[in-house]
Amino acid sequence: MANILIINADENLKRLIQLALPGMEHFIQHSGSLQMARAQPVSSKLDLVISRLVAEDDQGPEDLVELRTAFPTARLIIAAALHEPALEGEKFQRIVRELRIEYCLLEPIETGTMLQTIKTALALPKRP
Repeated sequence: MANILIINADENLKRLIQLALPGMEHFIQHSGSLQMARAQPVSSKLDLVISRLVAEDDQGPEDLVELRTAFPTARLIIAAALHEPALEGEKFQRIVRELRIEYCLLEPIETGTMLQTIKTALALPKRP
């Protein structure tokens, strides 16, 4: 059983994660924003954080740095909604690699992709 935190998920992402996790017994928490998530006292006990990043909300690399800083031992999956994935994707993926974020999925995301990504992320060794 894993402790999972989902941040800034819209209804589509929430439904996608529900479909990807049937039958799996995990403790799942939701937070409307990174700031609200940081206020929760469970950050060191999290196994996985799934966060939705939306380009139109002026979220950028600083938010990814803050996410990694807030949850240094958790495995991270970013669901990214970018305006121009072809243009922004390369820069975004470079930042993701530099911050050692385990997975970045560009929306739209298929249920099977989310399921496999969650399973693979949870199978990784816990970060030191």
